[in-house]
Amino acid sequence: MMKLRELLAKVNLPQPKHSALDLEVNRVCTNSHGCQPGDLFIGMPGTRVDGGEFWQSAVGQGAIAAVVTPQAADKQPPTEEACVIQTEDMIATCSAIAAAFHDYPAKKLHAVGVTGTNGKTTTSHLIEYFLHQAKQPAALFGTLYTRWEGYSKTATHTTPFAVELQSQLAEAVEAGNHFAVMEVSSHALAQGRVKGCGFEVGVFTNLTQDHLDYHQDMEEYFQAKALLFSEEYLKGKAIINLDDPYGQRLIKELESSKVWTYSVTNPTADLYTTNLNYQPTGVRGIIHTPVGNIEFSSPLIGQFNLANLLAATGTAIYLGVDLNTIADSLPAFSGVPGRMERVQVNAYQDISVIIDYAHTPDSLENLLKASRPFISGKMICVFGCGGDRDRTKRPLMGKIAAELADVAVVTSDNPRTENPEQILKDVIAGIPDSVKPVVIGDRAKAIATAIADAQSGDGILIAGKGHEDYQILGTEKIHFDDREQARLALGDRF
Repeated sequence: MMKLRELLAKVNLPQPKHSALDLEVNRVCTNSHGCQPGDLFIGMPGTRVDGGEFWQSAVGQGAIAAVVTPQAADKQPPTEEACVIQTEDMIATCSAIAAAFHDYPAKKLHAVGVTGTNGKTTTSHLIEYFLHQAKQPAALFGTLYTRWEGYSKTATHTTPFAVELQSQLAEAVEAGNHFAVMEVSSHALAQGRVKGCGFEVGVFTNLTQDHLDYHQDMEEYFQAKALLFSEEYLKGKAIINLDDPYGQRLIKELESSKVWTYSVTNPTADLYTTNLNYQPTGVRGIIHTPVGNIEFSSPLIGQFNLANLLAATGTAIYLGVDLNTIADSLPAFSGVPGRMERVQVNAYQDISVIIDYAHTPDSLENLLKASRPFISGKMICVFGCGGDRDRTKRPLMGKIAAELADVAVVTSDNPRTENPEQILKDVIAGIPDSVKPVVIGDRAKAIATAIADAQSGDGILIAGKGHEDYQILGTEKIHFDDREQARLALGDRF
């Protein structure tokens, strides 16, 4: 805790003549209804309404002061009794206040930021794993959860908003962690959620079409991702995918001394692989790094996972993890929930079932190509597209499934407030007339049908939801887990 006067001075905000300045701030809060006595309320502007307009409600709940935009103050003029501070740049102010209130926890950690369209989750899990194998306490902030030893909380966003993020970073420091591995989304960068965080390593995995419902175009999407590698955020090394066109562009924009590149096959990269031997149980080969070369064996399947492995290896090496520790521990890496996750109910199961989060054209293509060598029979792809999201990717995903899978089963994903039938039509529009997809709107029925109709040696890839254990129908979130549905269907089959 600190006095309001001290906190405002740290972030260079004006200090009105008010007795509240000598009160201690117990907590920083952005929800006016959730404010408690002693809180400092920050009214964040939203897409539909400015949260600062509810400062009176926050003060009524016990907040000692409120920070709002001038626009909010115009709509709800402050009274002399209330301590209301105005700021033009609420995003930067919120992040600055949150960081200062928690005594800048990111500065007490070796922080890693991982950004890109695909691969963030697997890469960040690998980095966390390598650090733990080197006996280095590390906290993980990602799409699935925020966790460290003795603590785990399911995530609601890939990257938390500033107030929650700084609070969790402070808790991670208090728990004795020395490292923080964070998935950093384009939304988080565009919205300034990670302001106040300095990253010792920034990782760029790739950039492919996604989130164009939020970003105007791919250029804006790229510029949001590129912010992680600006002087404001990156304090150390950038580790960038040389095989990705946007990665190549980013490499050219940065000083070469600040960059390590990685590539699955290009020997000009700082990290690359050779002597690759793909097997049903994974892949073997040699990893070449700036500190030496070493043989490796990984249970991860697919070339895109090799790229994730190289990114994680480069990060771990830069952070001081021994290369032998990486190679020795890699065969035991258990993978990531919902990422190329196999569903097996017994030893007699004669078909393979894989659950994956692939929900973009690029990730679906990678999934299908990576799985093909491990399926002796037909490859059956069950997939859909989310509602209230980028519509332009739907026909692209339909086309990819039709071209690369033997059977395309088009079903529902998270339709949200869109008409599920219209989403299916958008997907089918990309499928050539020569291909006849199986269209089943009920996702549970689609999974059950694909598994029931499969022949020995076939492989069923269920894409789009991965680790998610829910489906969003309208505005209602219901329990739904692809893995559970697959097990039920396999139980009926065997």
